[in-house]
Amino acid sequence: MVSKFWCQEIGRRWRQAGRQELPQARLLTEPRCQPYVGTWYLLYRWMIFLLWASFVICSVFEFGSYKPLQQYEKWLIYLTNWDLLLGFSQALIAGILVSRRWQLQKAAGFDSCGIRFEFTERLYWFLYVVTTNMAIGVTVVYWFAVYNPEIHQLDPLNFMMHVCNSVLMLVDLFVTSVPFRLRSFWWCLSVVMFYLIFSVIYYFAGGVDKYGYHYIYTVLDWTRPARTLLVCAGGLTFVTLLHCVTCMLAEIRNRIYRRITEKRSKPSAQITTNDQSQPERRTEMV
Repeated sequence: MVSKFWCQEIGRRWRQAGRQELPQARLLTEPRCQPYVGTWYLLYRWMIFLLWASFVICSVFEFGSYKPLQQYEKWLIYLTNWDLLLGFSQALIAGILVSRRWQLQKAAGFDSCGIRFEFTERLYWFLYVVTTNMAIGVTVVYWFAVYNPEIHQLDPLNFMMHVCNSVLMLVDLFVTSVPFRLRSFWWCLSVVMFYLIFSVIYYFAGGVDKYGYHYIYTVLDWTRPARTLLVCAGGLTFVTLLHCVTCMLAEIRNRIYRRITEKRSKPSAQITTNDQSQPERRTEMV
């Protein structure tokens, strides 16, 4: 009974902490350098969406590939392409949310703190955090564990899918105000776990990759289950550590902008102080 009570109490406090840690919804729709949505940021968000859309189109139709295989039916089996779909989805939702915020703030008396944290905002927050971690993870794992010069080509499409994706998210991370929380590490883990389960089902269903091998990636060869399970465990650990790194980068971003804001506010504060002290000096002279 006591242990059951403590489990319920811990669960209750965990849920309360989760509700308390929800960020303000306005942070998802404004840049880190401004407390409102400027026209430049609106254009920036739709430009990011167009870039992700171009990534998906080029990947599907193999534009930029030196040796296209034209096996379109196998496009969805690769984790890289899952990352592209996540990036496309979060960029589309971001464009819609920022466009709505841009319209709402034109009304007199608009208060950005009154924006509600609804399902769309939750979905965008989830997708953004997952896409950031996945993009960086895909880049690192591909070049260190998957890339094979005998099979893979160093063509524009390869760099677009395995370099530009992470660069785009890192740049966007330092522009947006999207918060990162350490307790959200399981978001990306859940997506990776779902992909691992999919790879097992695909293997037992007799699926092959674009080159005819009975696996999706060489590191996910389920004909060698012991080694592959170790790889999966290492991959999940890597994803967890990667989330900690992105949280650290988000904190560095916040500190940089906080210091910039403080430096900008100091001169104005000094000018105000000098202006207030000048009349007192003139009174003493009289």
